[in-house]
Amino acid sequence: MLLHNFEMETAIPVAGKPRQEERRVLAFLDWDHLPYELSRPGQGFRMWLLRGEDSDRAMGLLRKCQAPLDVLIVDEDFFGFPEDAADICLQIRRIYPDIRIVAVESEMSEGDSVLVSLGLCDRTLPAAPDAGAIAGALQTPDTSRPCAAADGRQM
Repeated sequence: MLLHNFEMETAIPVAGKPRQEERRVLAFLDWDHLPYELSRPGQGFRMWLLRGEDSDRAMGLLRKCQAPLDVLIVDEDFFGFPEDAADICLQIRRIYPDIRIVAVESEMSEGDSVLVSLGLCDRTLPAAPDAGAIAGALQTPDTSRPCAAADGRQM
């Protein structure tokens, strides 16, 4: 029930604020715990950290996910060798074709990323990035997929 008469001439349109959805992020990083910068509520993403170097366990967890993942952060050394990380990224692209992959360069071969050379990542970070660099990569708007689009292949 309106308490006042509605007059179209004095009405002001108000746009509803869209609810910001959190991105679902899985990180394959060698950290003992998630830093505070990556675990604050309301920052636009929710992050899970997988510890250990077992690729079978990682893929098993991905297959059990109820909601699709939006972003994968993978250290190229996480599974032992960058080629192993590339294999996992290929498998993940098959499960989630639209996932955004952020690669952390190998400490052994900085500047020569296997994931970039294979067109498997959308963005790279230098080896051993701090939490601020990772948070910045997650808060950057998705514009395109430069690595995947560069070679024209479909994953």
